[in-house]
Amino acid sequence: MNSSRQWRHFQIISGEAGHCQKRAMDALAGEHALWISSAPPEGVEALPAEKISRLLGQDVTHLVFDALDAFHADAFAIASGLARGGGRFLLLTPPLAAWPAQYSQEPGAKSYFIRRLAHFCGNYQQLTPNLPVCGKPPTEEFTTREQREVITALETVARGHRKRPLVVIADRGRGKSSAFGMAAAKLLAEGGKQILVTAPRRNATNTLFHHAALALPASRRQHGLLEHHGAKLRFVAPDTLAEKRPAADLLLVDEAAGIPLPLLEKLLLQYRRIAFATTVHGYEGSGKGFRLRFARMLDKHRPQWKQLHLRQPVRWAEGDPLEDFTFRTLLLDAEPAVIPPGMDPGDLAIRQLSREELMHDEGLLRQLFGLLVNAHYRTTPTDLQHLLDAPNLGLWLGSISGQPVAAMLVATEGRLPTELQEPILAGKRRPAGHLLPLALATQCGFPEALELCCERVVRIAVHPSLQRRGIGGRMLDILRESAPDRGVELLGSSFGATRELVCFWRNNGFSPVRLGFRREASSGAHSVLVLHGPAKDIQTRSRKQFLDQFPLQLAEAFCNLEPSLVRALMQEKHMTAASLSETDCRTLHSFAAGGRQYLDSLGPLYRLTLQLLAGGAEDVDIFVLKLLQKRSWQDTAAALALSGKKAALAQMRQGVKAFLPS
Repeated sequence: MNSSRQWRHFQIISGEAGHCQKRAMDALAGEHALWISSAPPEGVEALPAEKISRLLGQDVTHLVFDALDAFHADAFAIASGLARGGGRFLLLTPPLAAWPAQYSQEPGAKSYFIRRLAHFCGNYQQLTPNLPVCGKPPTEEFTTREQREVITALETVARGHRKRPLVVIADRGRGKSSAFGMAAAKLLAEGGKQILVTAPRRNATNTLFHHAALALPASRRQHGLLEHHGAKLRFVAPDTLAEKRPAADLLLVDEAAGIPLPLLEKLLLQYRRIAFATTVHGYEGSGKGFRLRFARMLDKHRPQWKQLHLRQPVRWAEGDPLEDFTFRTLLLDAEPAVIPPGMDPGDLAIRQLSREELMHDEGLLRQLFGLLVNAHYRTTPTDLQHLLDAPNLGLWLGSISGQPVAAMLVATEGRLPTELQEPILAGKRRPAGHLLPLALATQCGFPEALELCCERVVRIAVHPSLQRRGIGGRMLDILRESAPDRGVELLGSSFGATRELVCFWRNNGFSPVRLGFRREASSGAHSVLVLHGPAKDIQTRSRKQFLDQFPLQLAEAFCNLEPSLVRALMQEKHMTAASLSETDCRTLHSFAAGGRQYLDSLGPLYRLTLQLLAGGAEDVDIFVLKLLQKRSWQDTAAALALSGKKAALAQMRQGVKAFLPS
């Protein structure tokens, strides 16, 4: 097979809309193409960029990406993975010189993101003006050596020792999903096997099912189901898997980086034969940051897990110009700086960074974005767009000996016009870019926050080799100390709550003041709001309100919250929890000795629990589970790996005895 015929024929067409669309139609020469456009030529069906995610797991021969009105970074990354080798990919843009001003978020300014993109487009047009016209796309099926290794490894997972998961990582177009499908077909052909497959969306498994069906011509296929002589390959959504726990001989998890880690952890513990596939440099969240956290989880629960890396492209040839352009412009392969050993965090220098400086230093931009990618596995190309263009986003850089080792993104919010405040409080308006003051006003009941100048820390990223050495805290120190110079009255942040993160922010002077009632789809965690600042005493008042309400909310919205997180959220050394009276103490002593029943001791037990949590006591999970979350004795015992109610009650009595003075 001639590998040059497997490149995508990538062409950038710039100019006025009508001119670009005519040139695109001429280039297609009557061939059918998928148009990603909000205003396609007359008679052409198109899909808006906002809906392109529904095509994940599919591929097309020819694709036209219309960026004449707007450029959607995530959509472009998805589109670049849809076009198969031998086909055409046409990018339509306004005149390159005028494009940055046309796309700017502020009058008279230029979009830095589009200015950079236009620069890459211009260079590409100059370097590759006469790419050869592609032949027909190759249609024959073949497997690479790496794919065959994956198939063999999956057979071992299904037949060999249990609790030895397989993790397959690859960039787009390397054939990981098709290898999963071919392996599933081999196992189904043996008869009797029940294989489950899951992914963030069912359509993301289309390639897997397609290749399984190709290998089993006699199989019967429906939406999300393939049957072969009684054996079944069936799609089940991740949350349904965790809740219903259907039996399976093997569970295949495709596009694992698109599923929250806590949910992946549940699946890992539930299924003893399981394999994961995920993208290294993805647009649904950074594969690199995901892999760091996922690997730690696997090491903890399944230390004998195995990883395979697919590097050879399958759907296009090595050196494909479209893939190279996408990686360069969207920084999909961005990495932090290589840090030499022996760096002293005491030499950390922190300063604000201008976008103009980033625009003139591509290496610094790549390293900065690489830090963000490593720190947060949900970093997407749109985050790069925001980094370069969001008008209210400030950048702080931490460096040692000139090497960037930390980054902090800070959004300026608040000072909302008086005429907006009433509609906001009435729930009729929710202006974008003001998360912190809006949450305080509408959810916490502090409308005066709308008038304050606030800064919200969007993200802190520290180089992996220098974490847990106080660098993140130093970044926050500088932000706090310099806040008055910028007229900032209140600092805060909002993030997916974990015990580790809550403790980090609390140790740096930020108090948790609200926990979101629903788990975020992206992280699988509840979002927590933290505050720092004396402005109108909002931090103190909102913290007191939280400590009053949160213990009661635990039995409602947060009955399944991890007790360790509850402890982190409620620890409060500067406030006095409900005190214990002499009568409370007598009741608790009697309960600990077995002379008083649990239900006759509820009030004192509840107040003791609040005191223990405020003081940072560690061994109090049974009190959180039973007294605050109101779980049944059976559920409480199961959560603590105890035999039942009797054992759980005995542990509670022993706990009361240990914490009460004799």
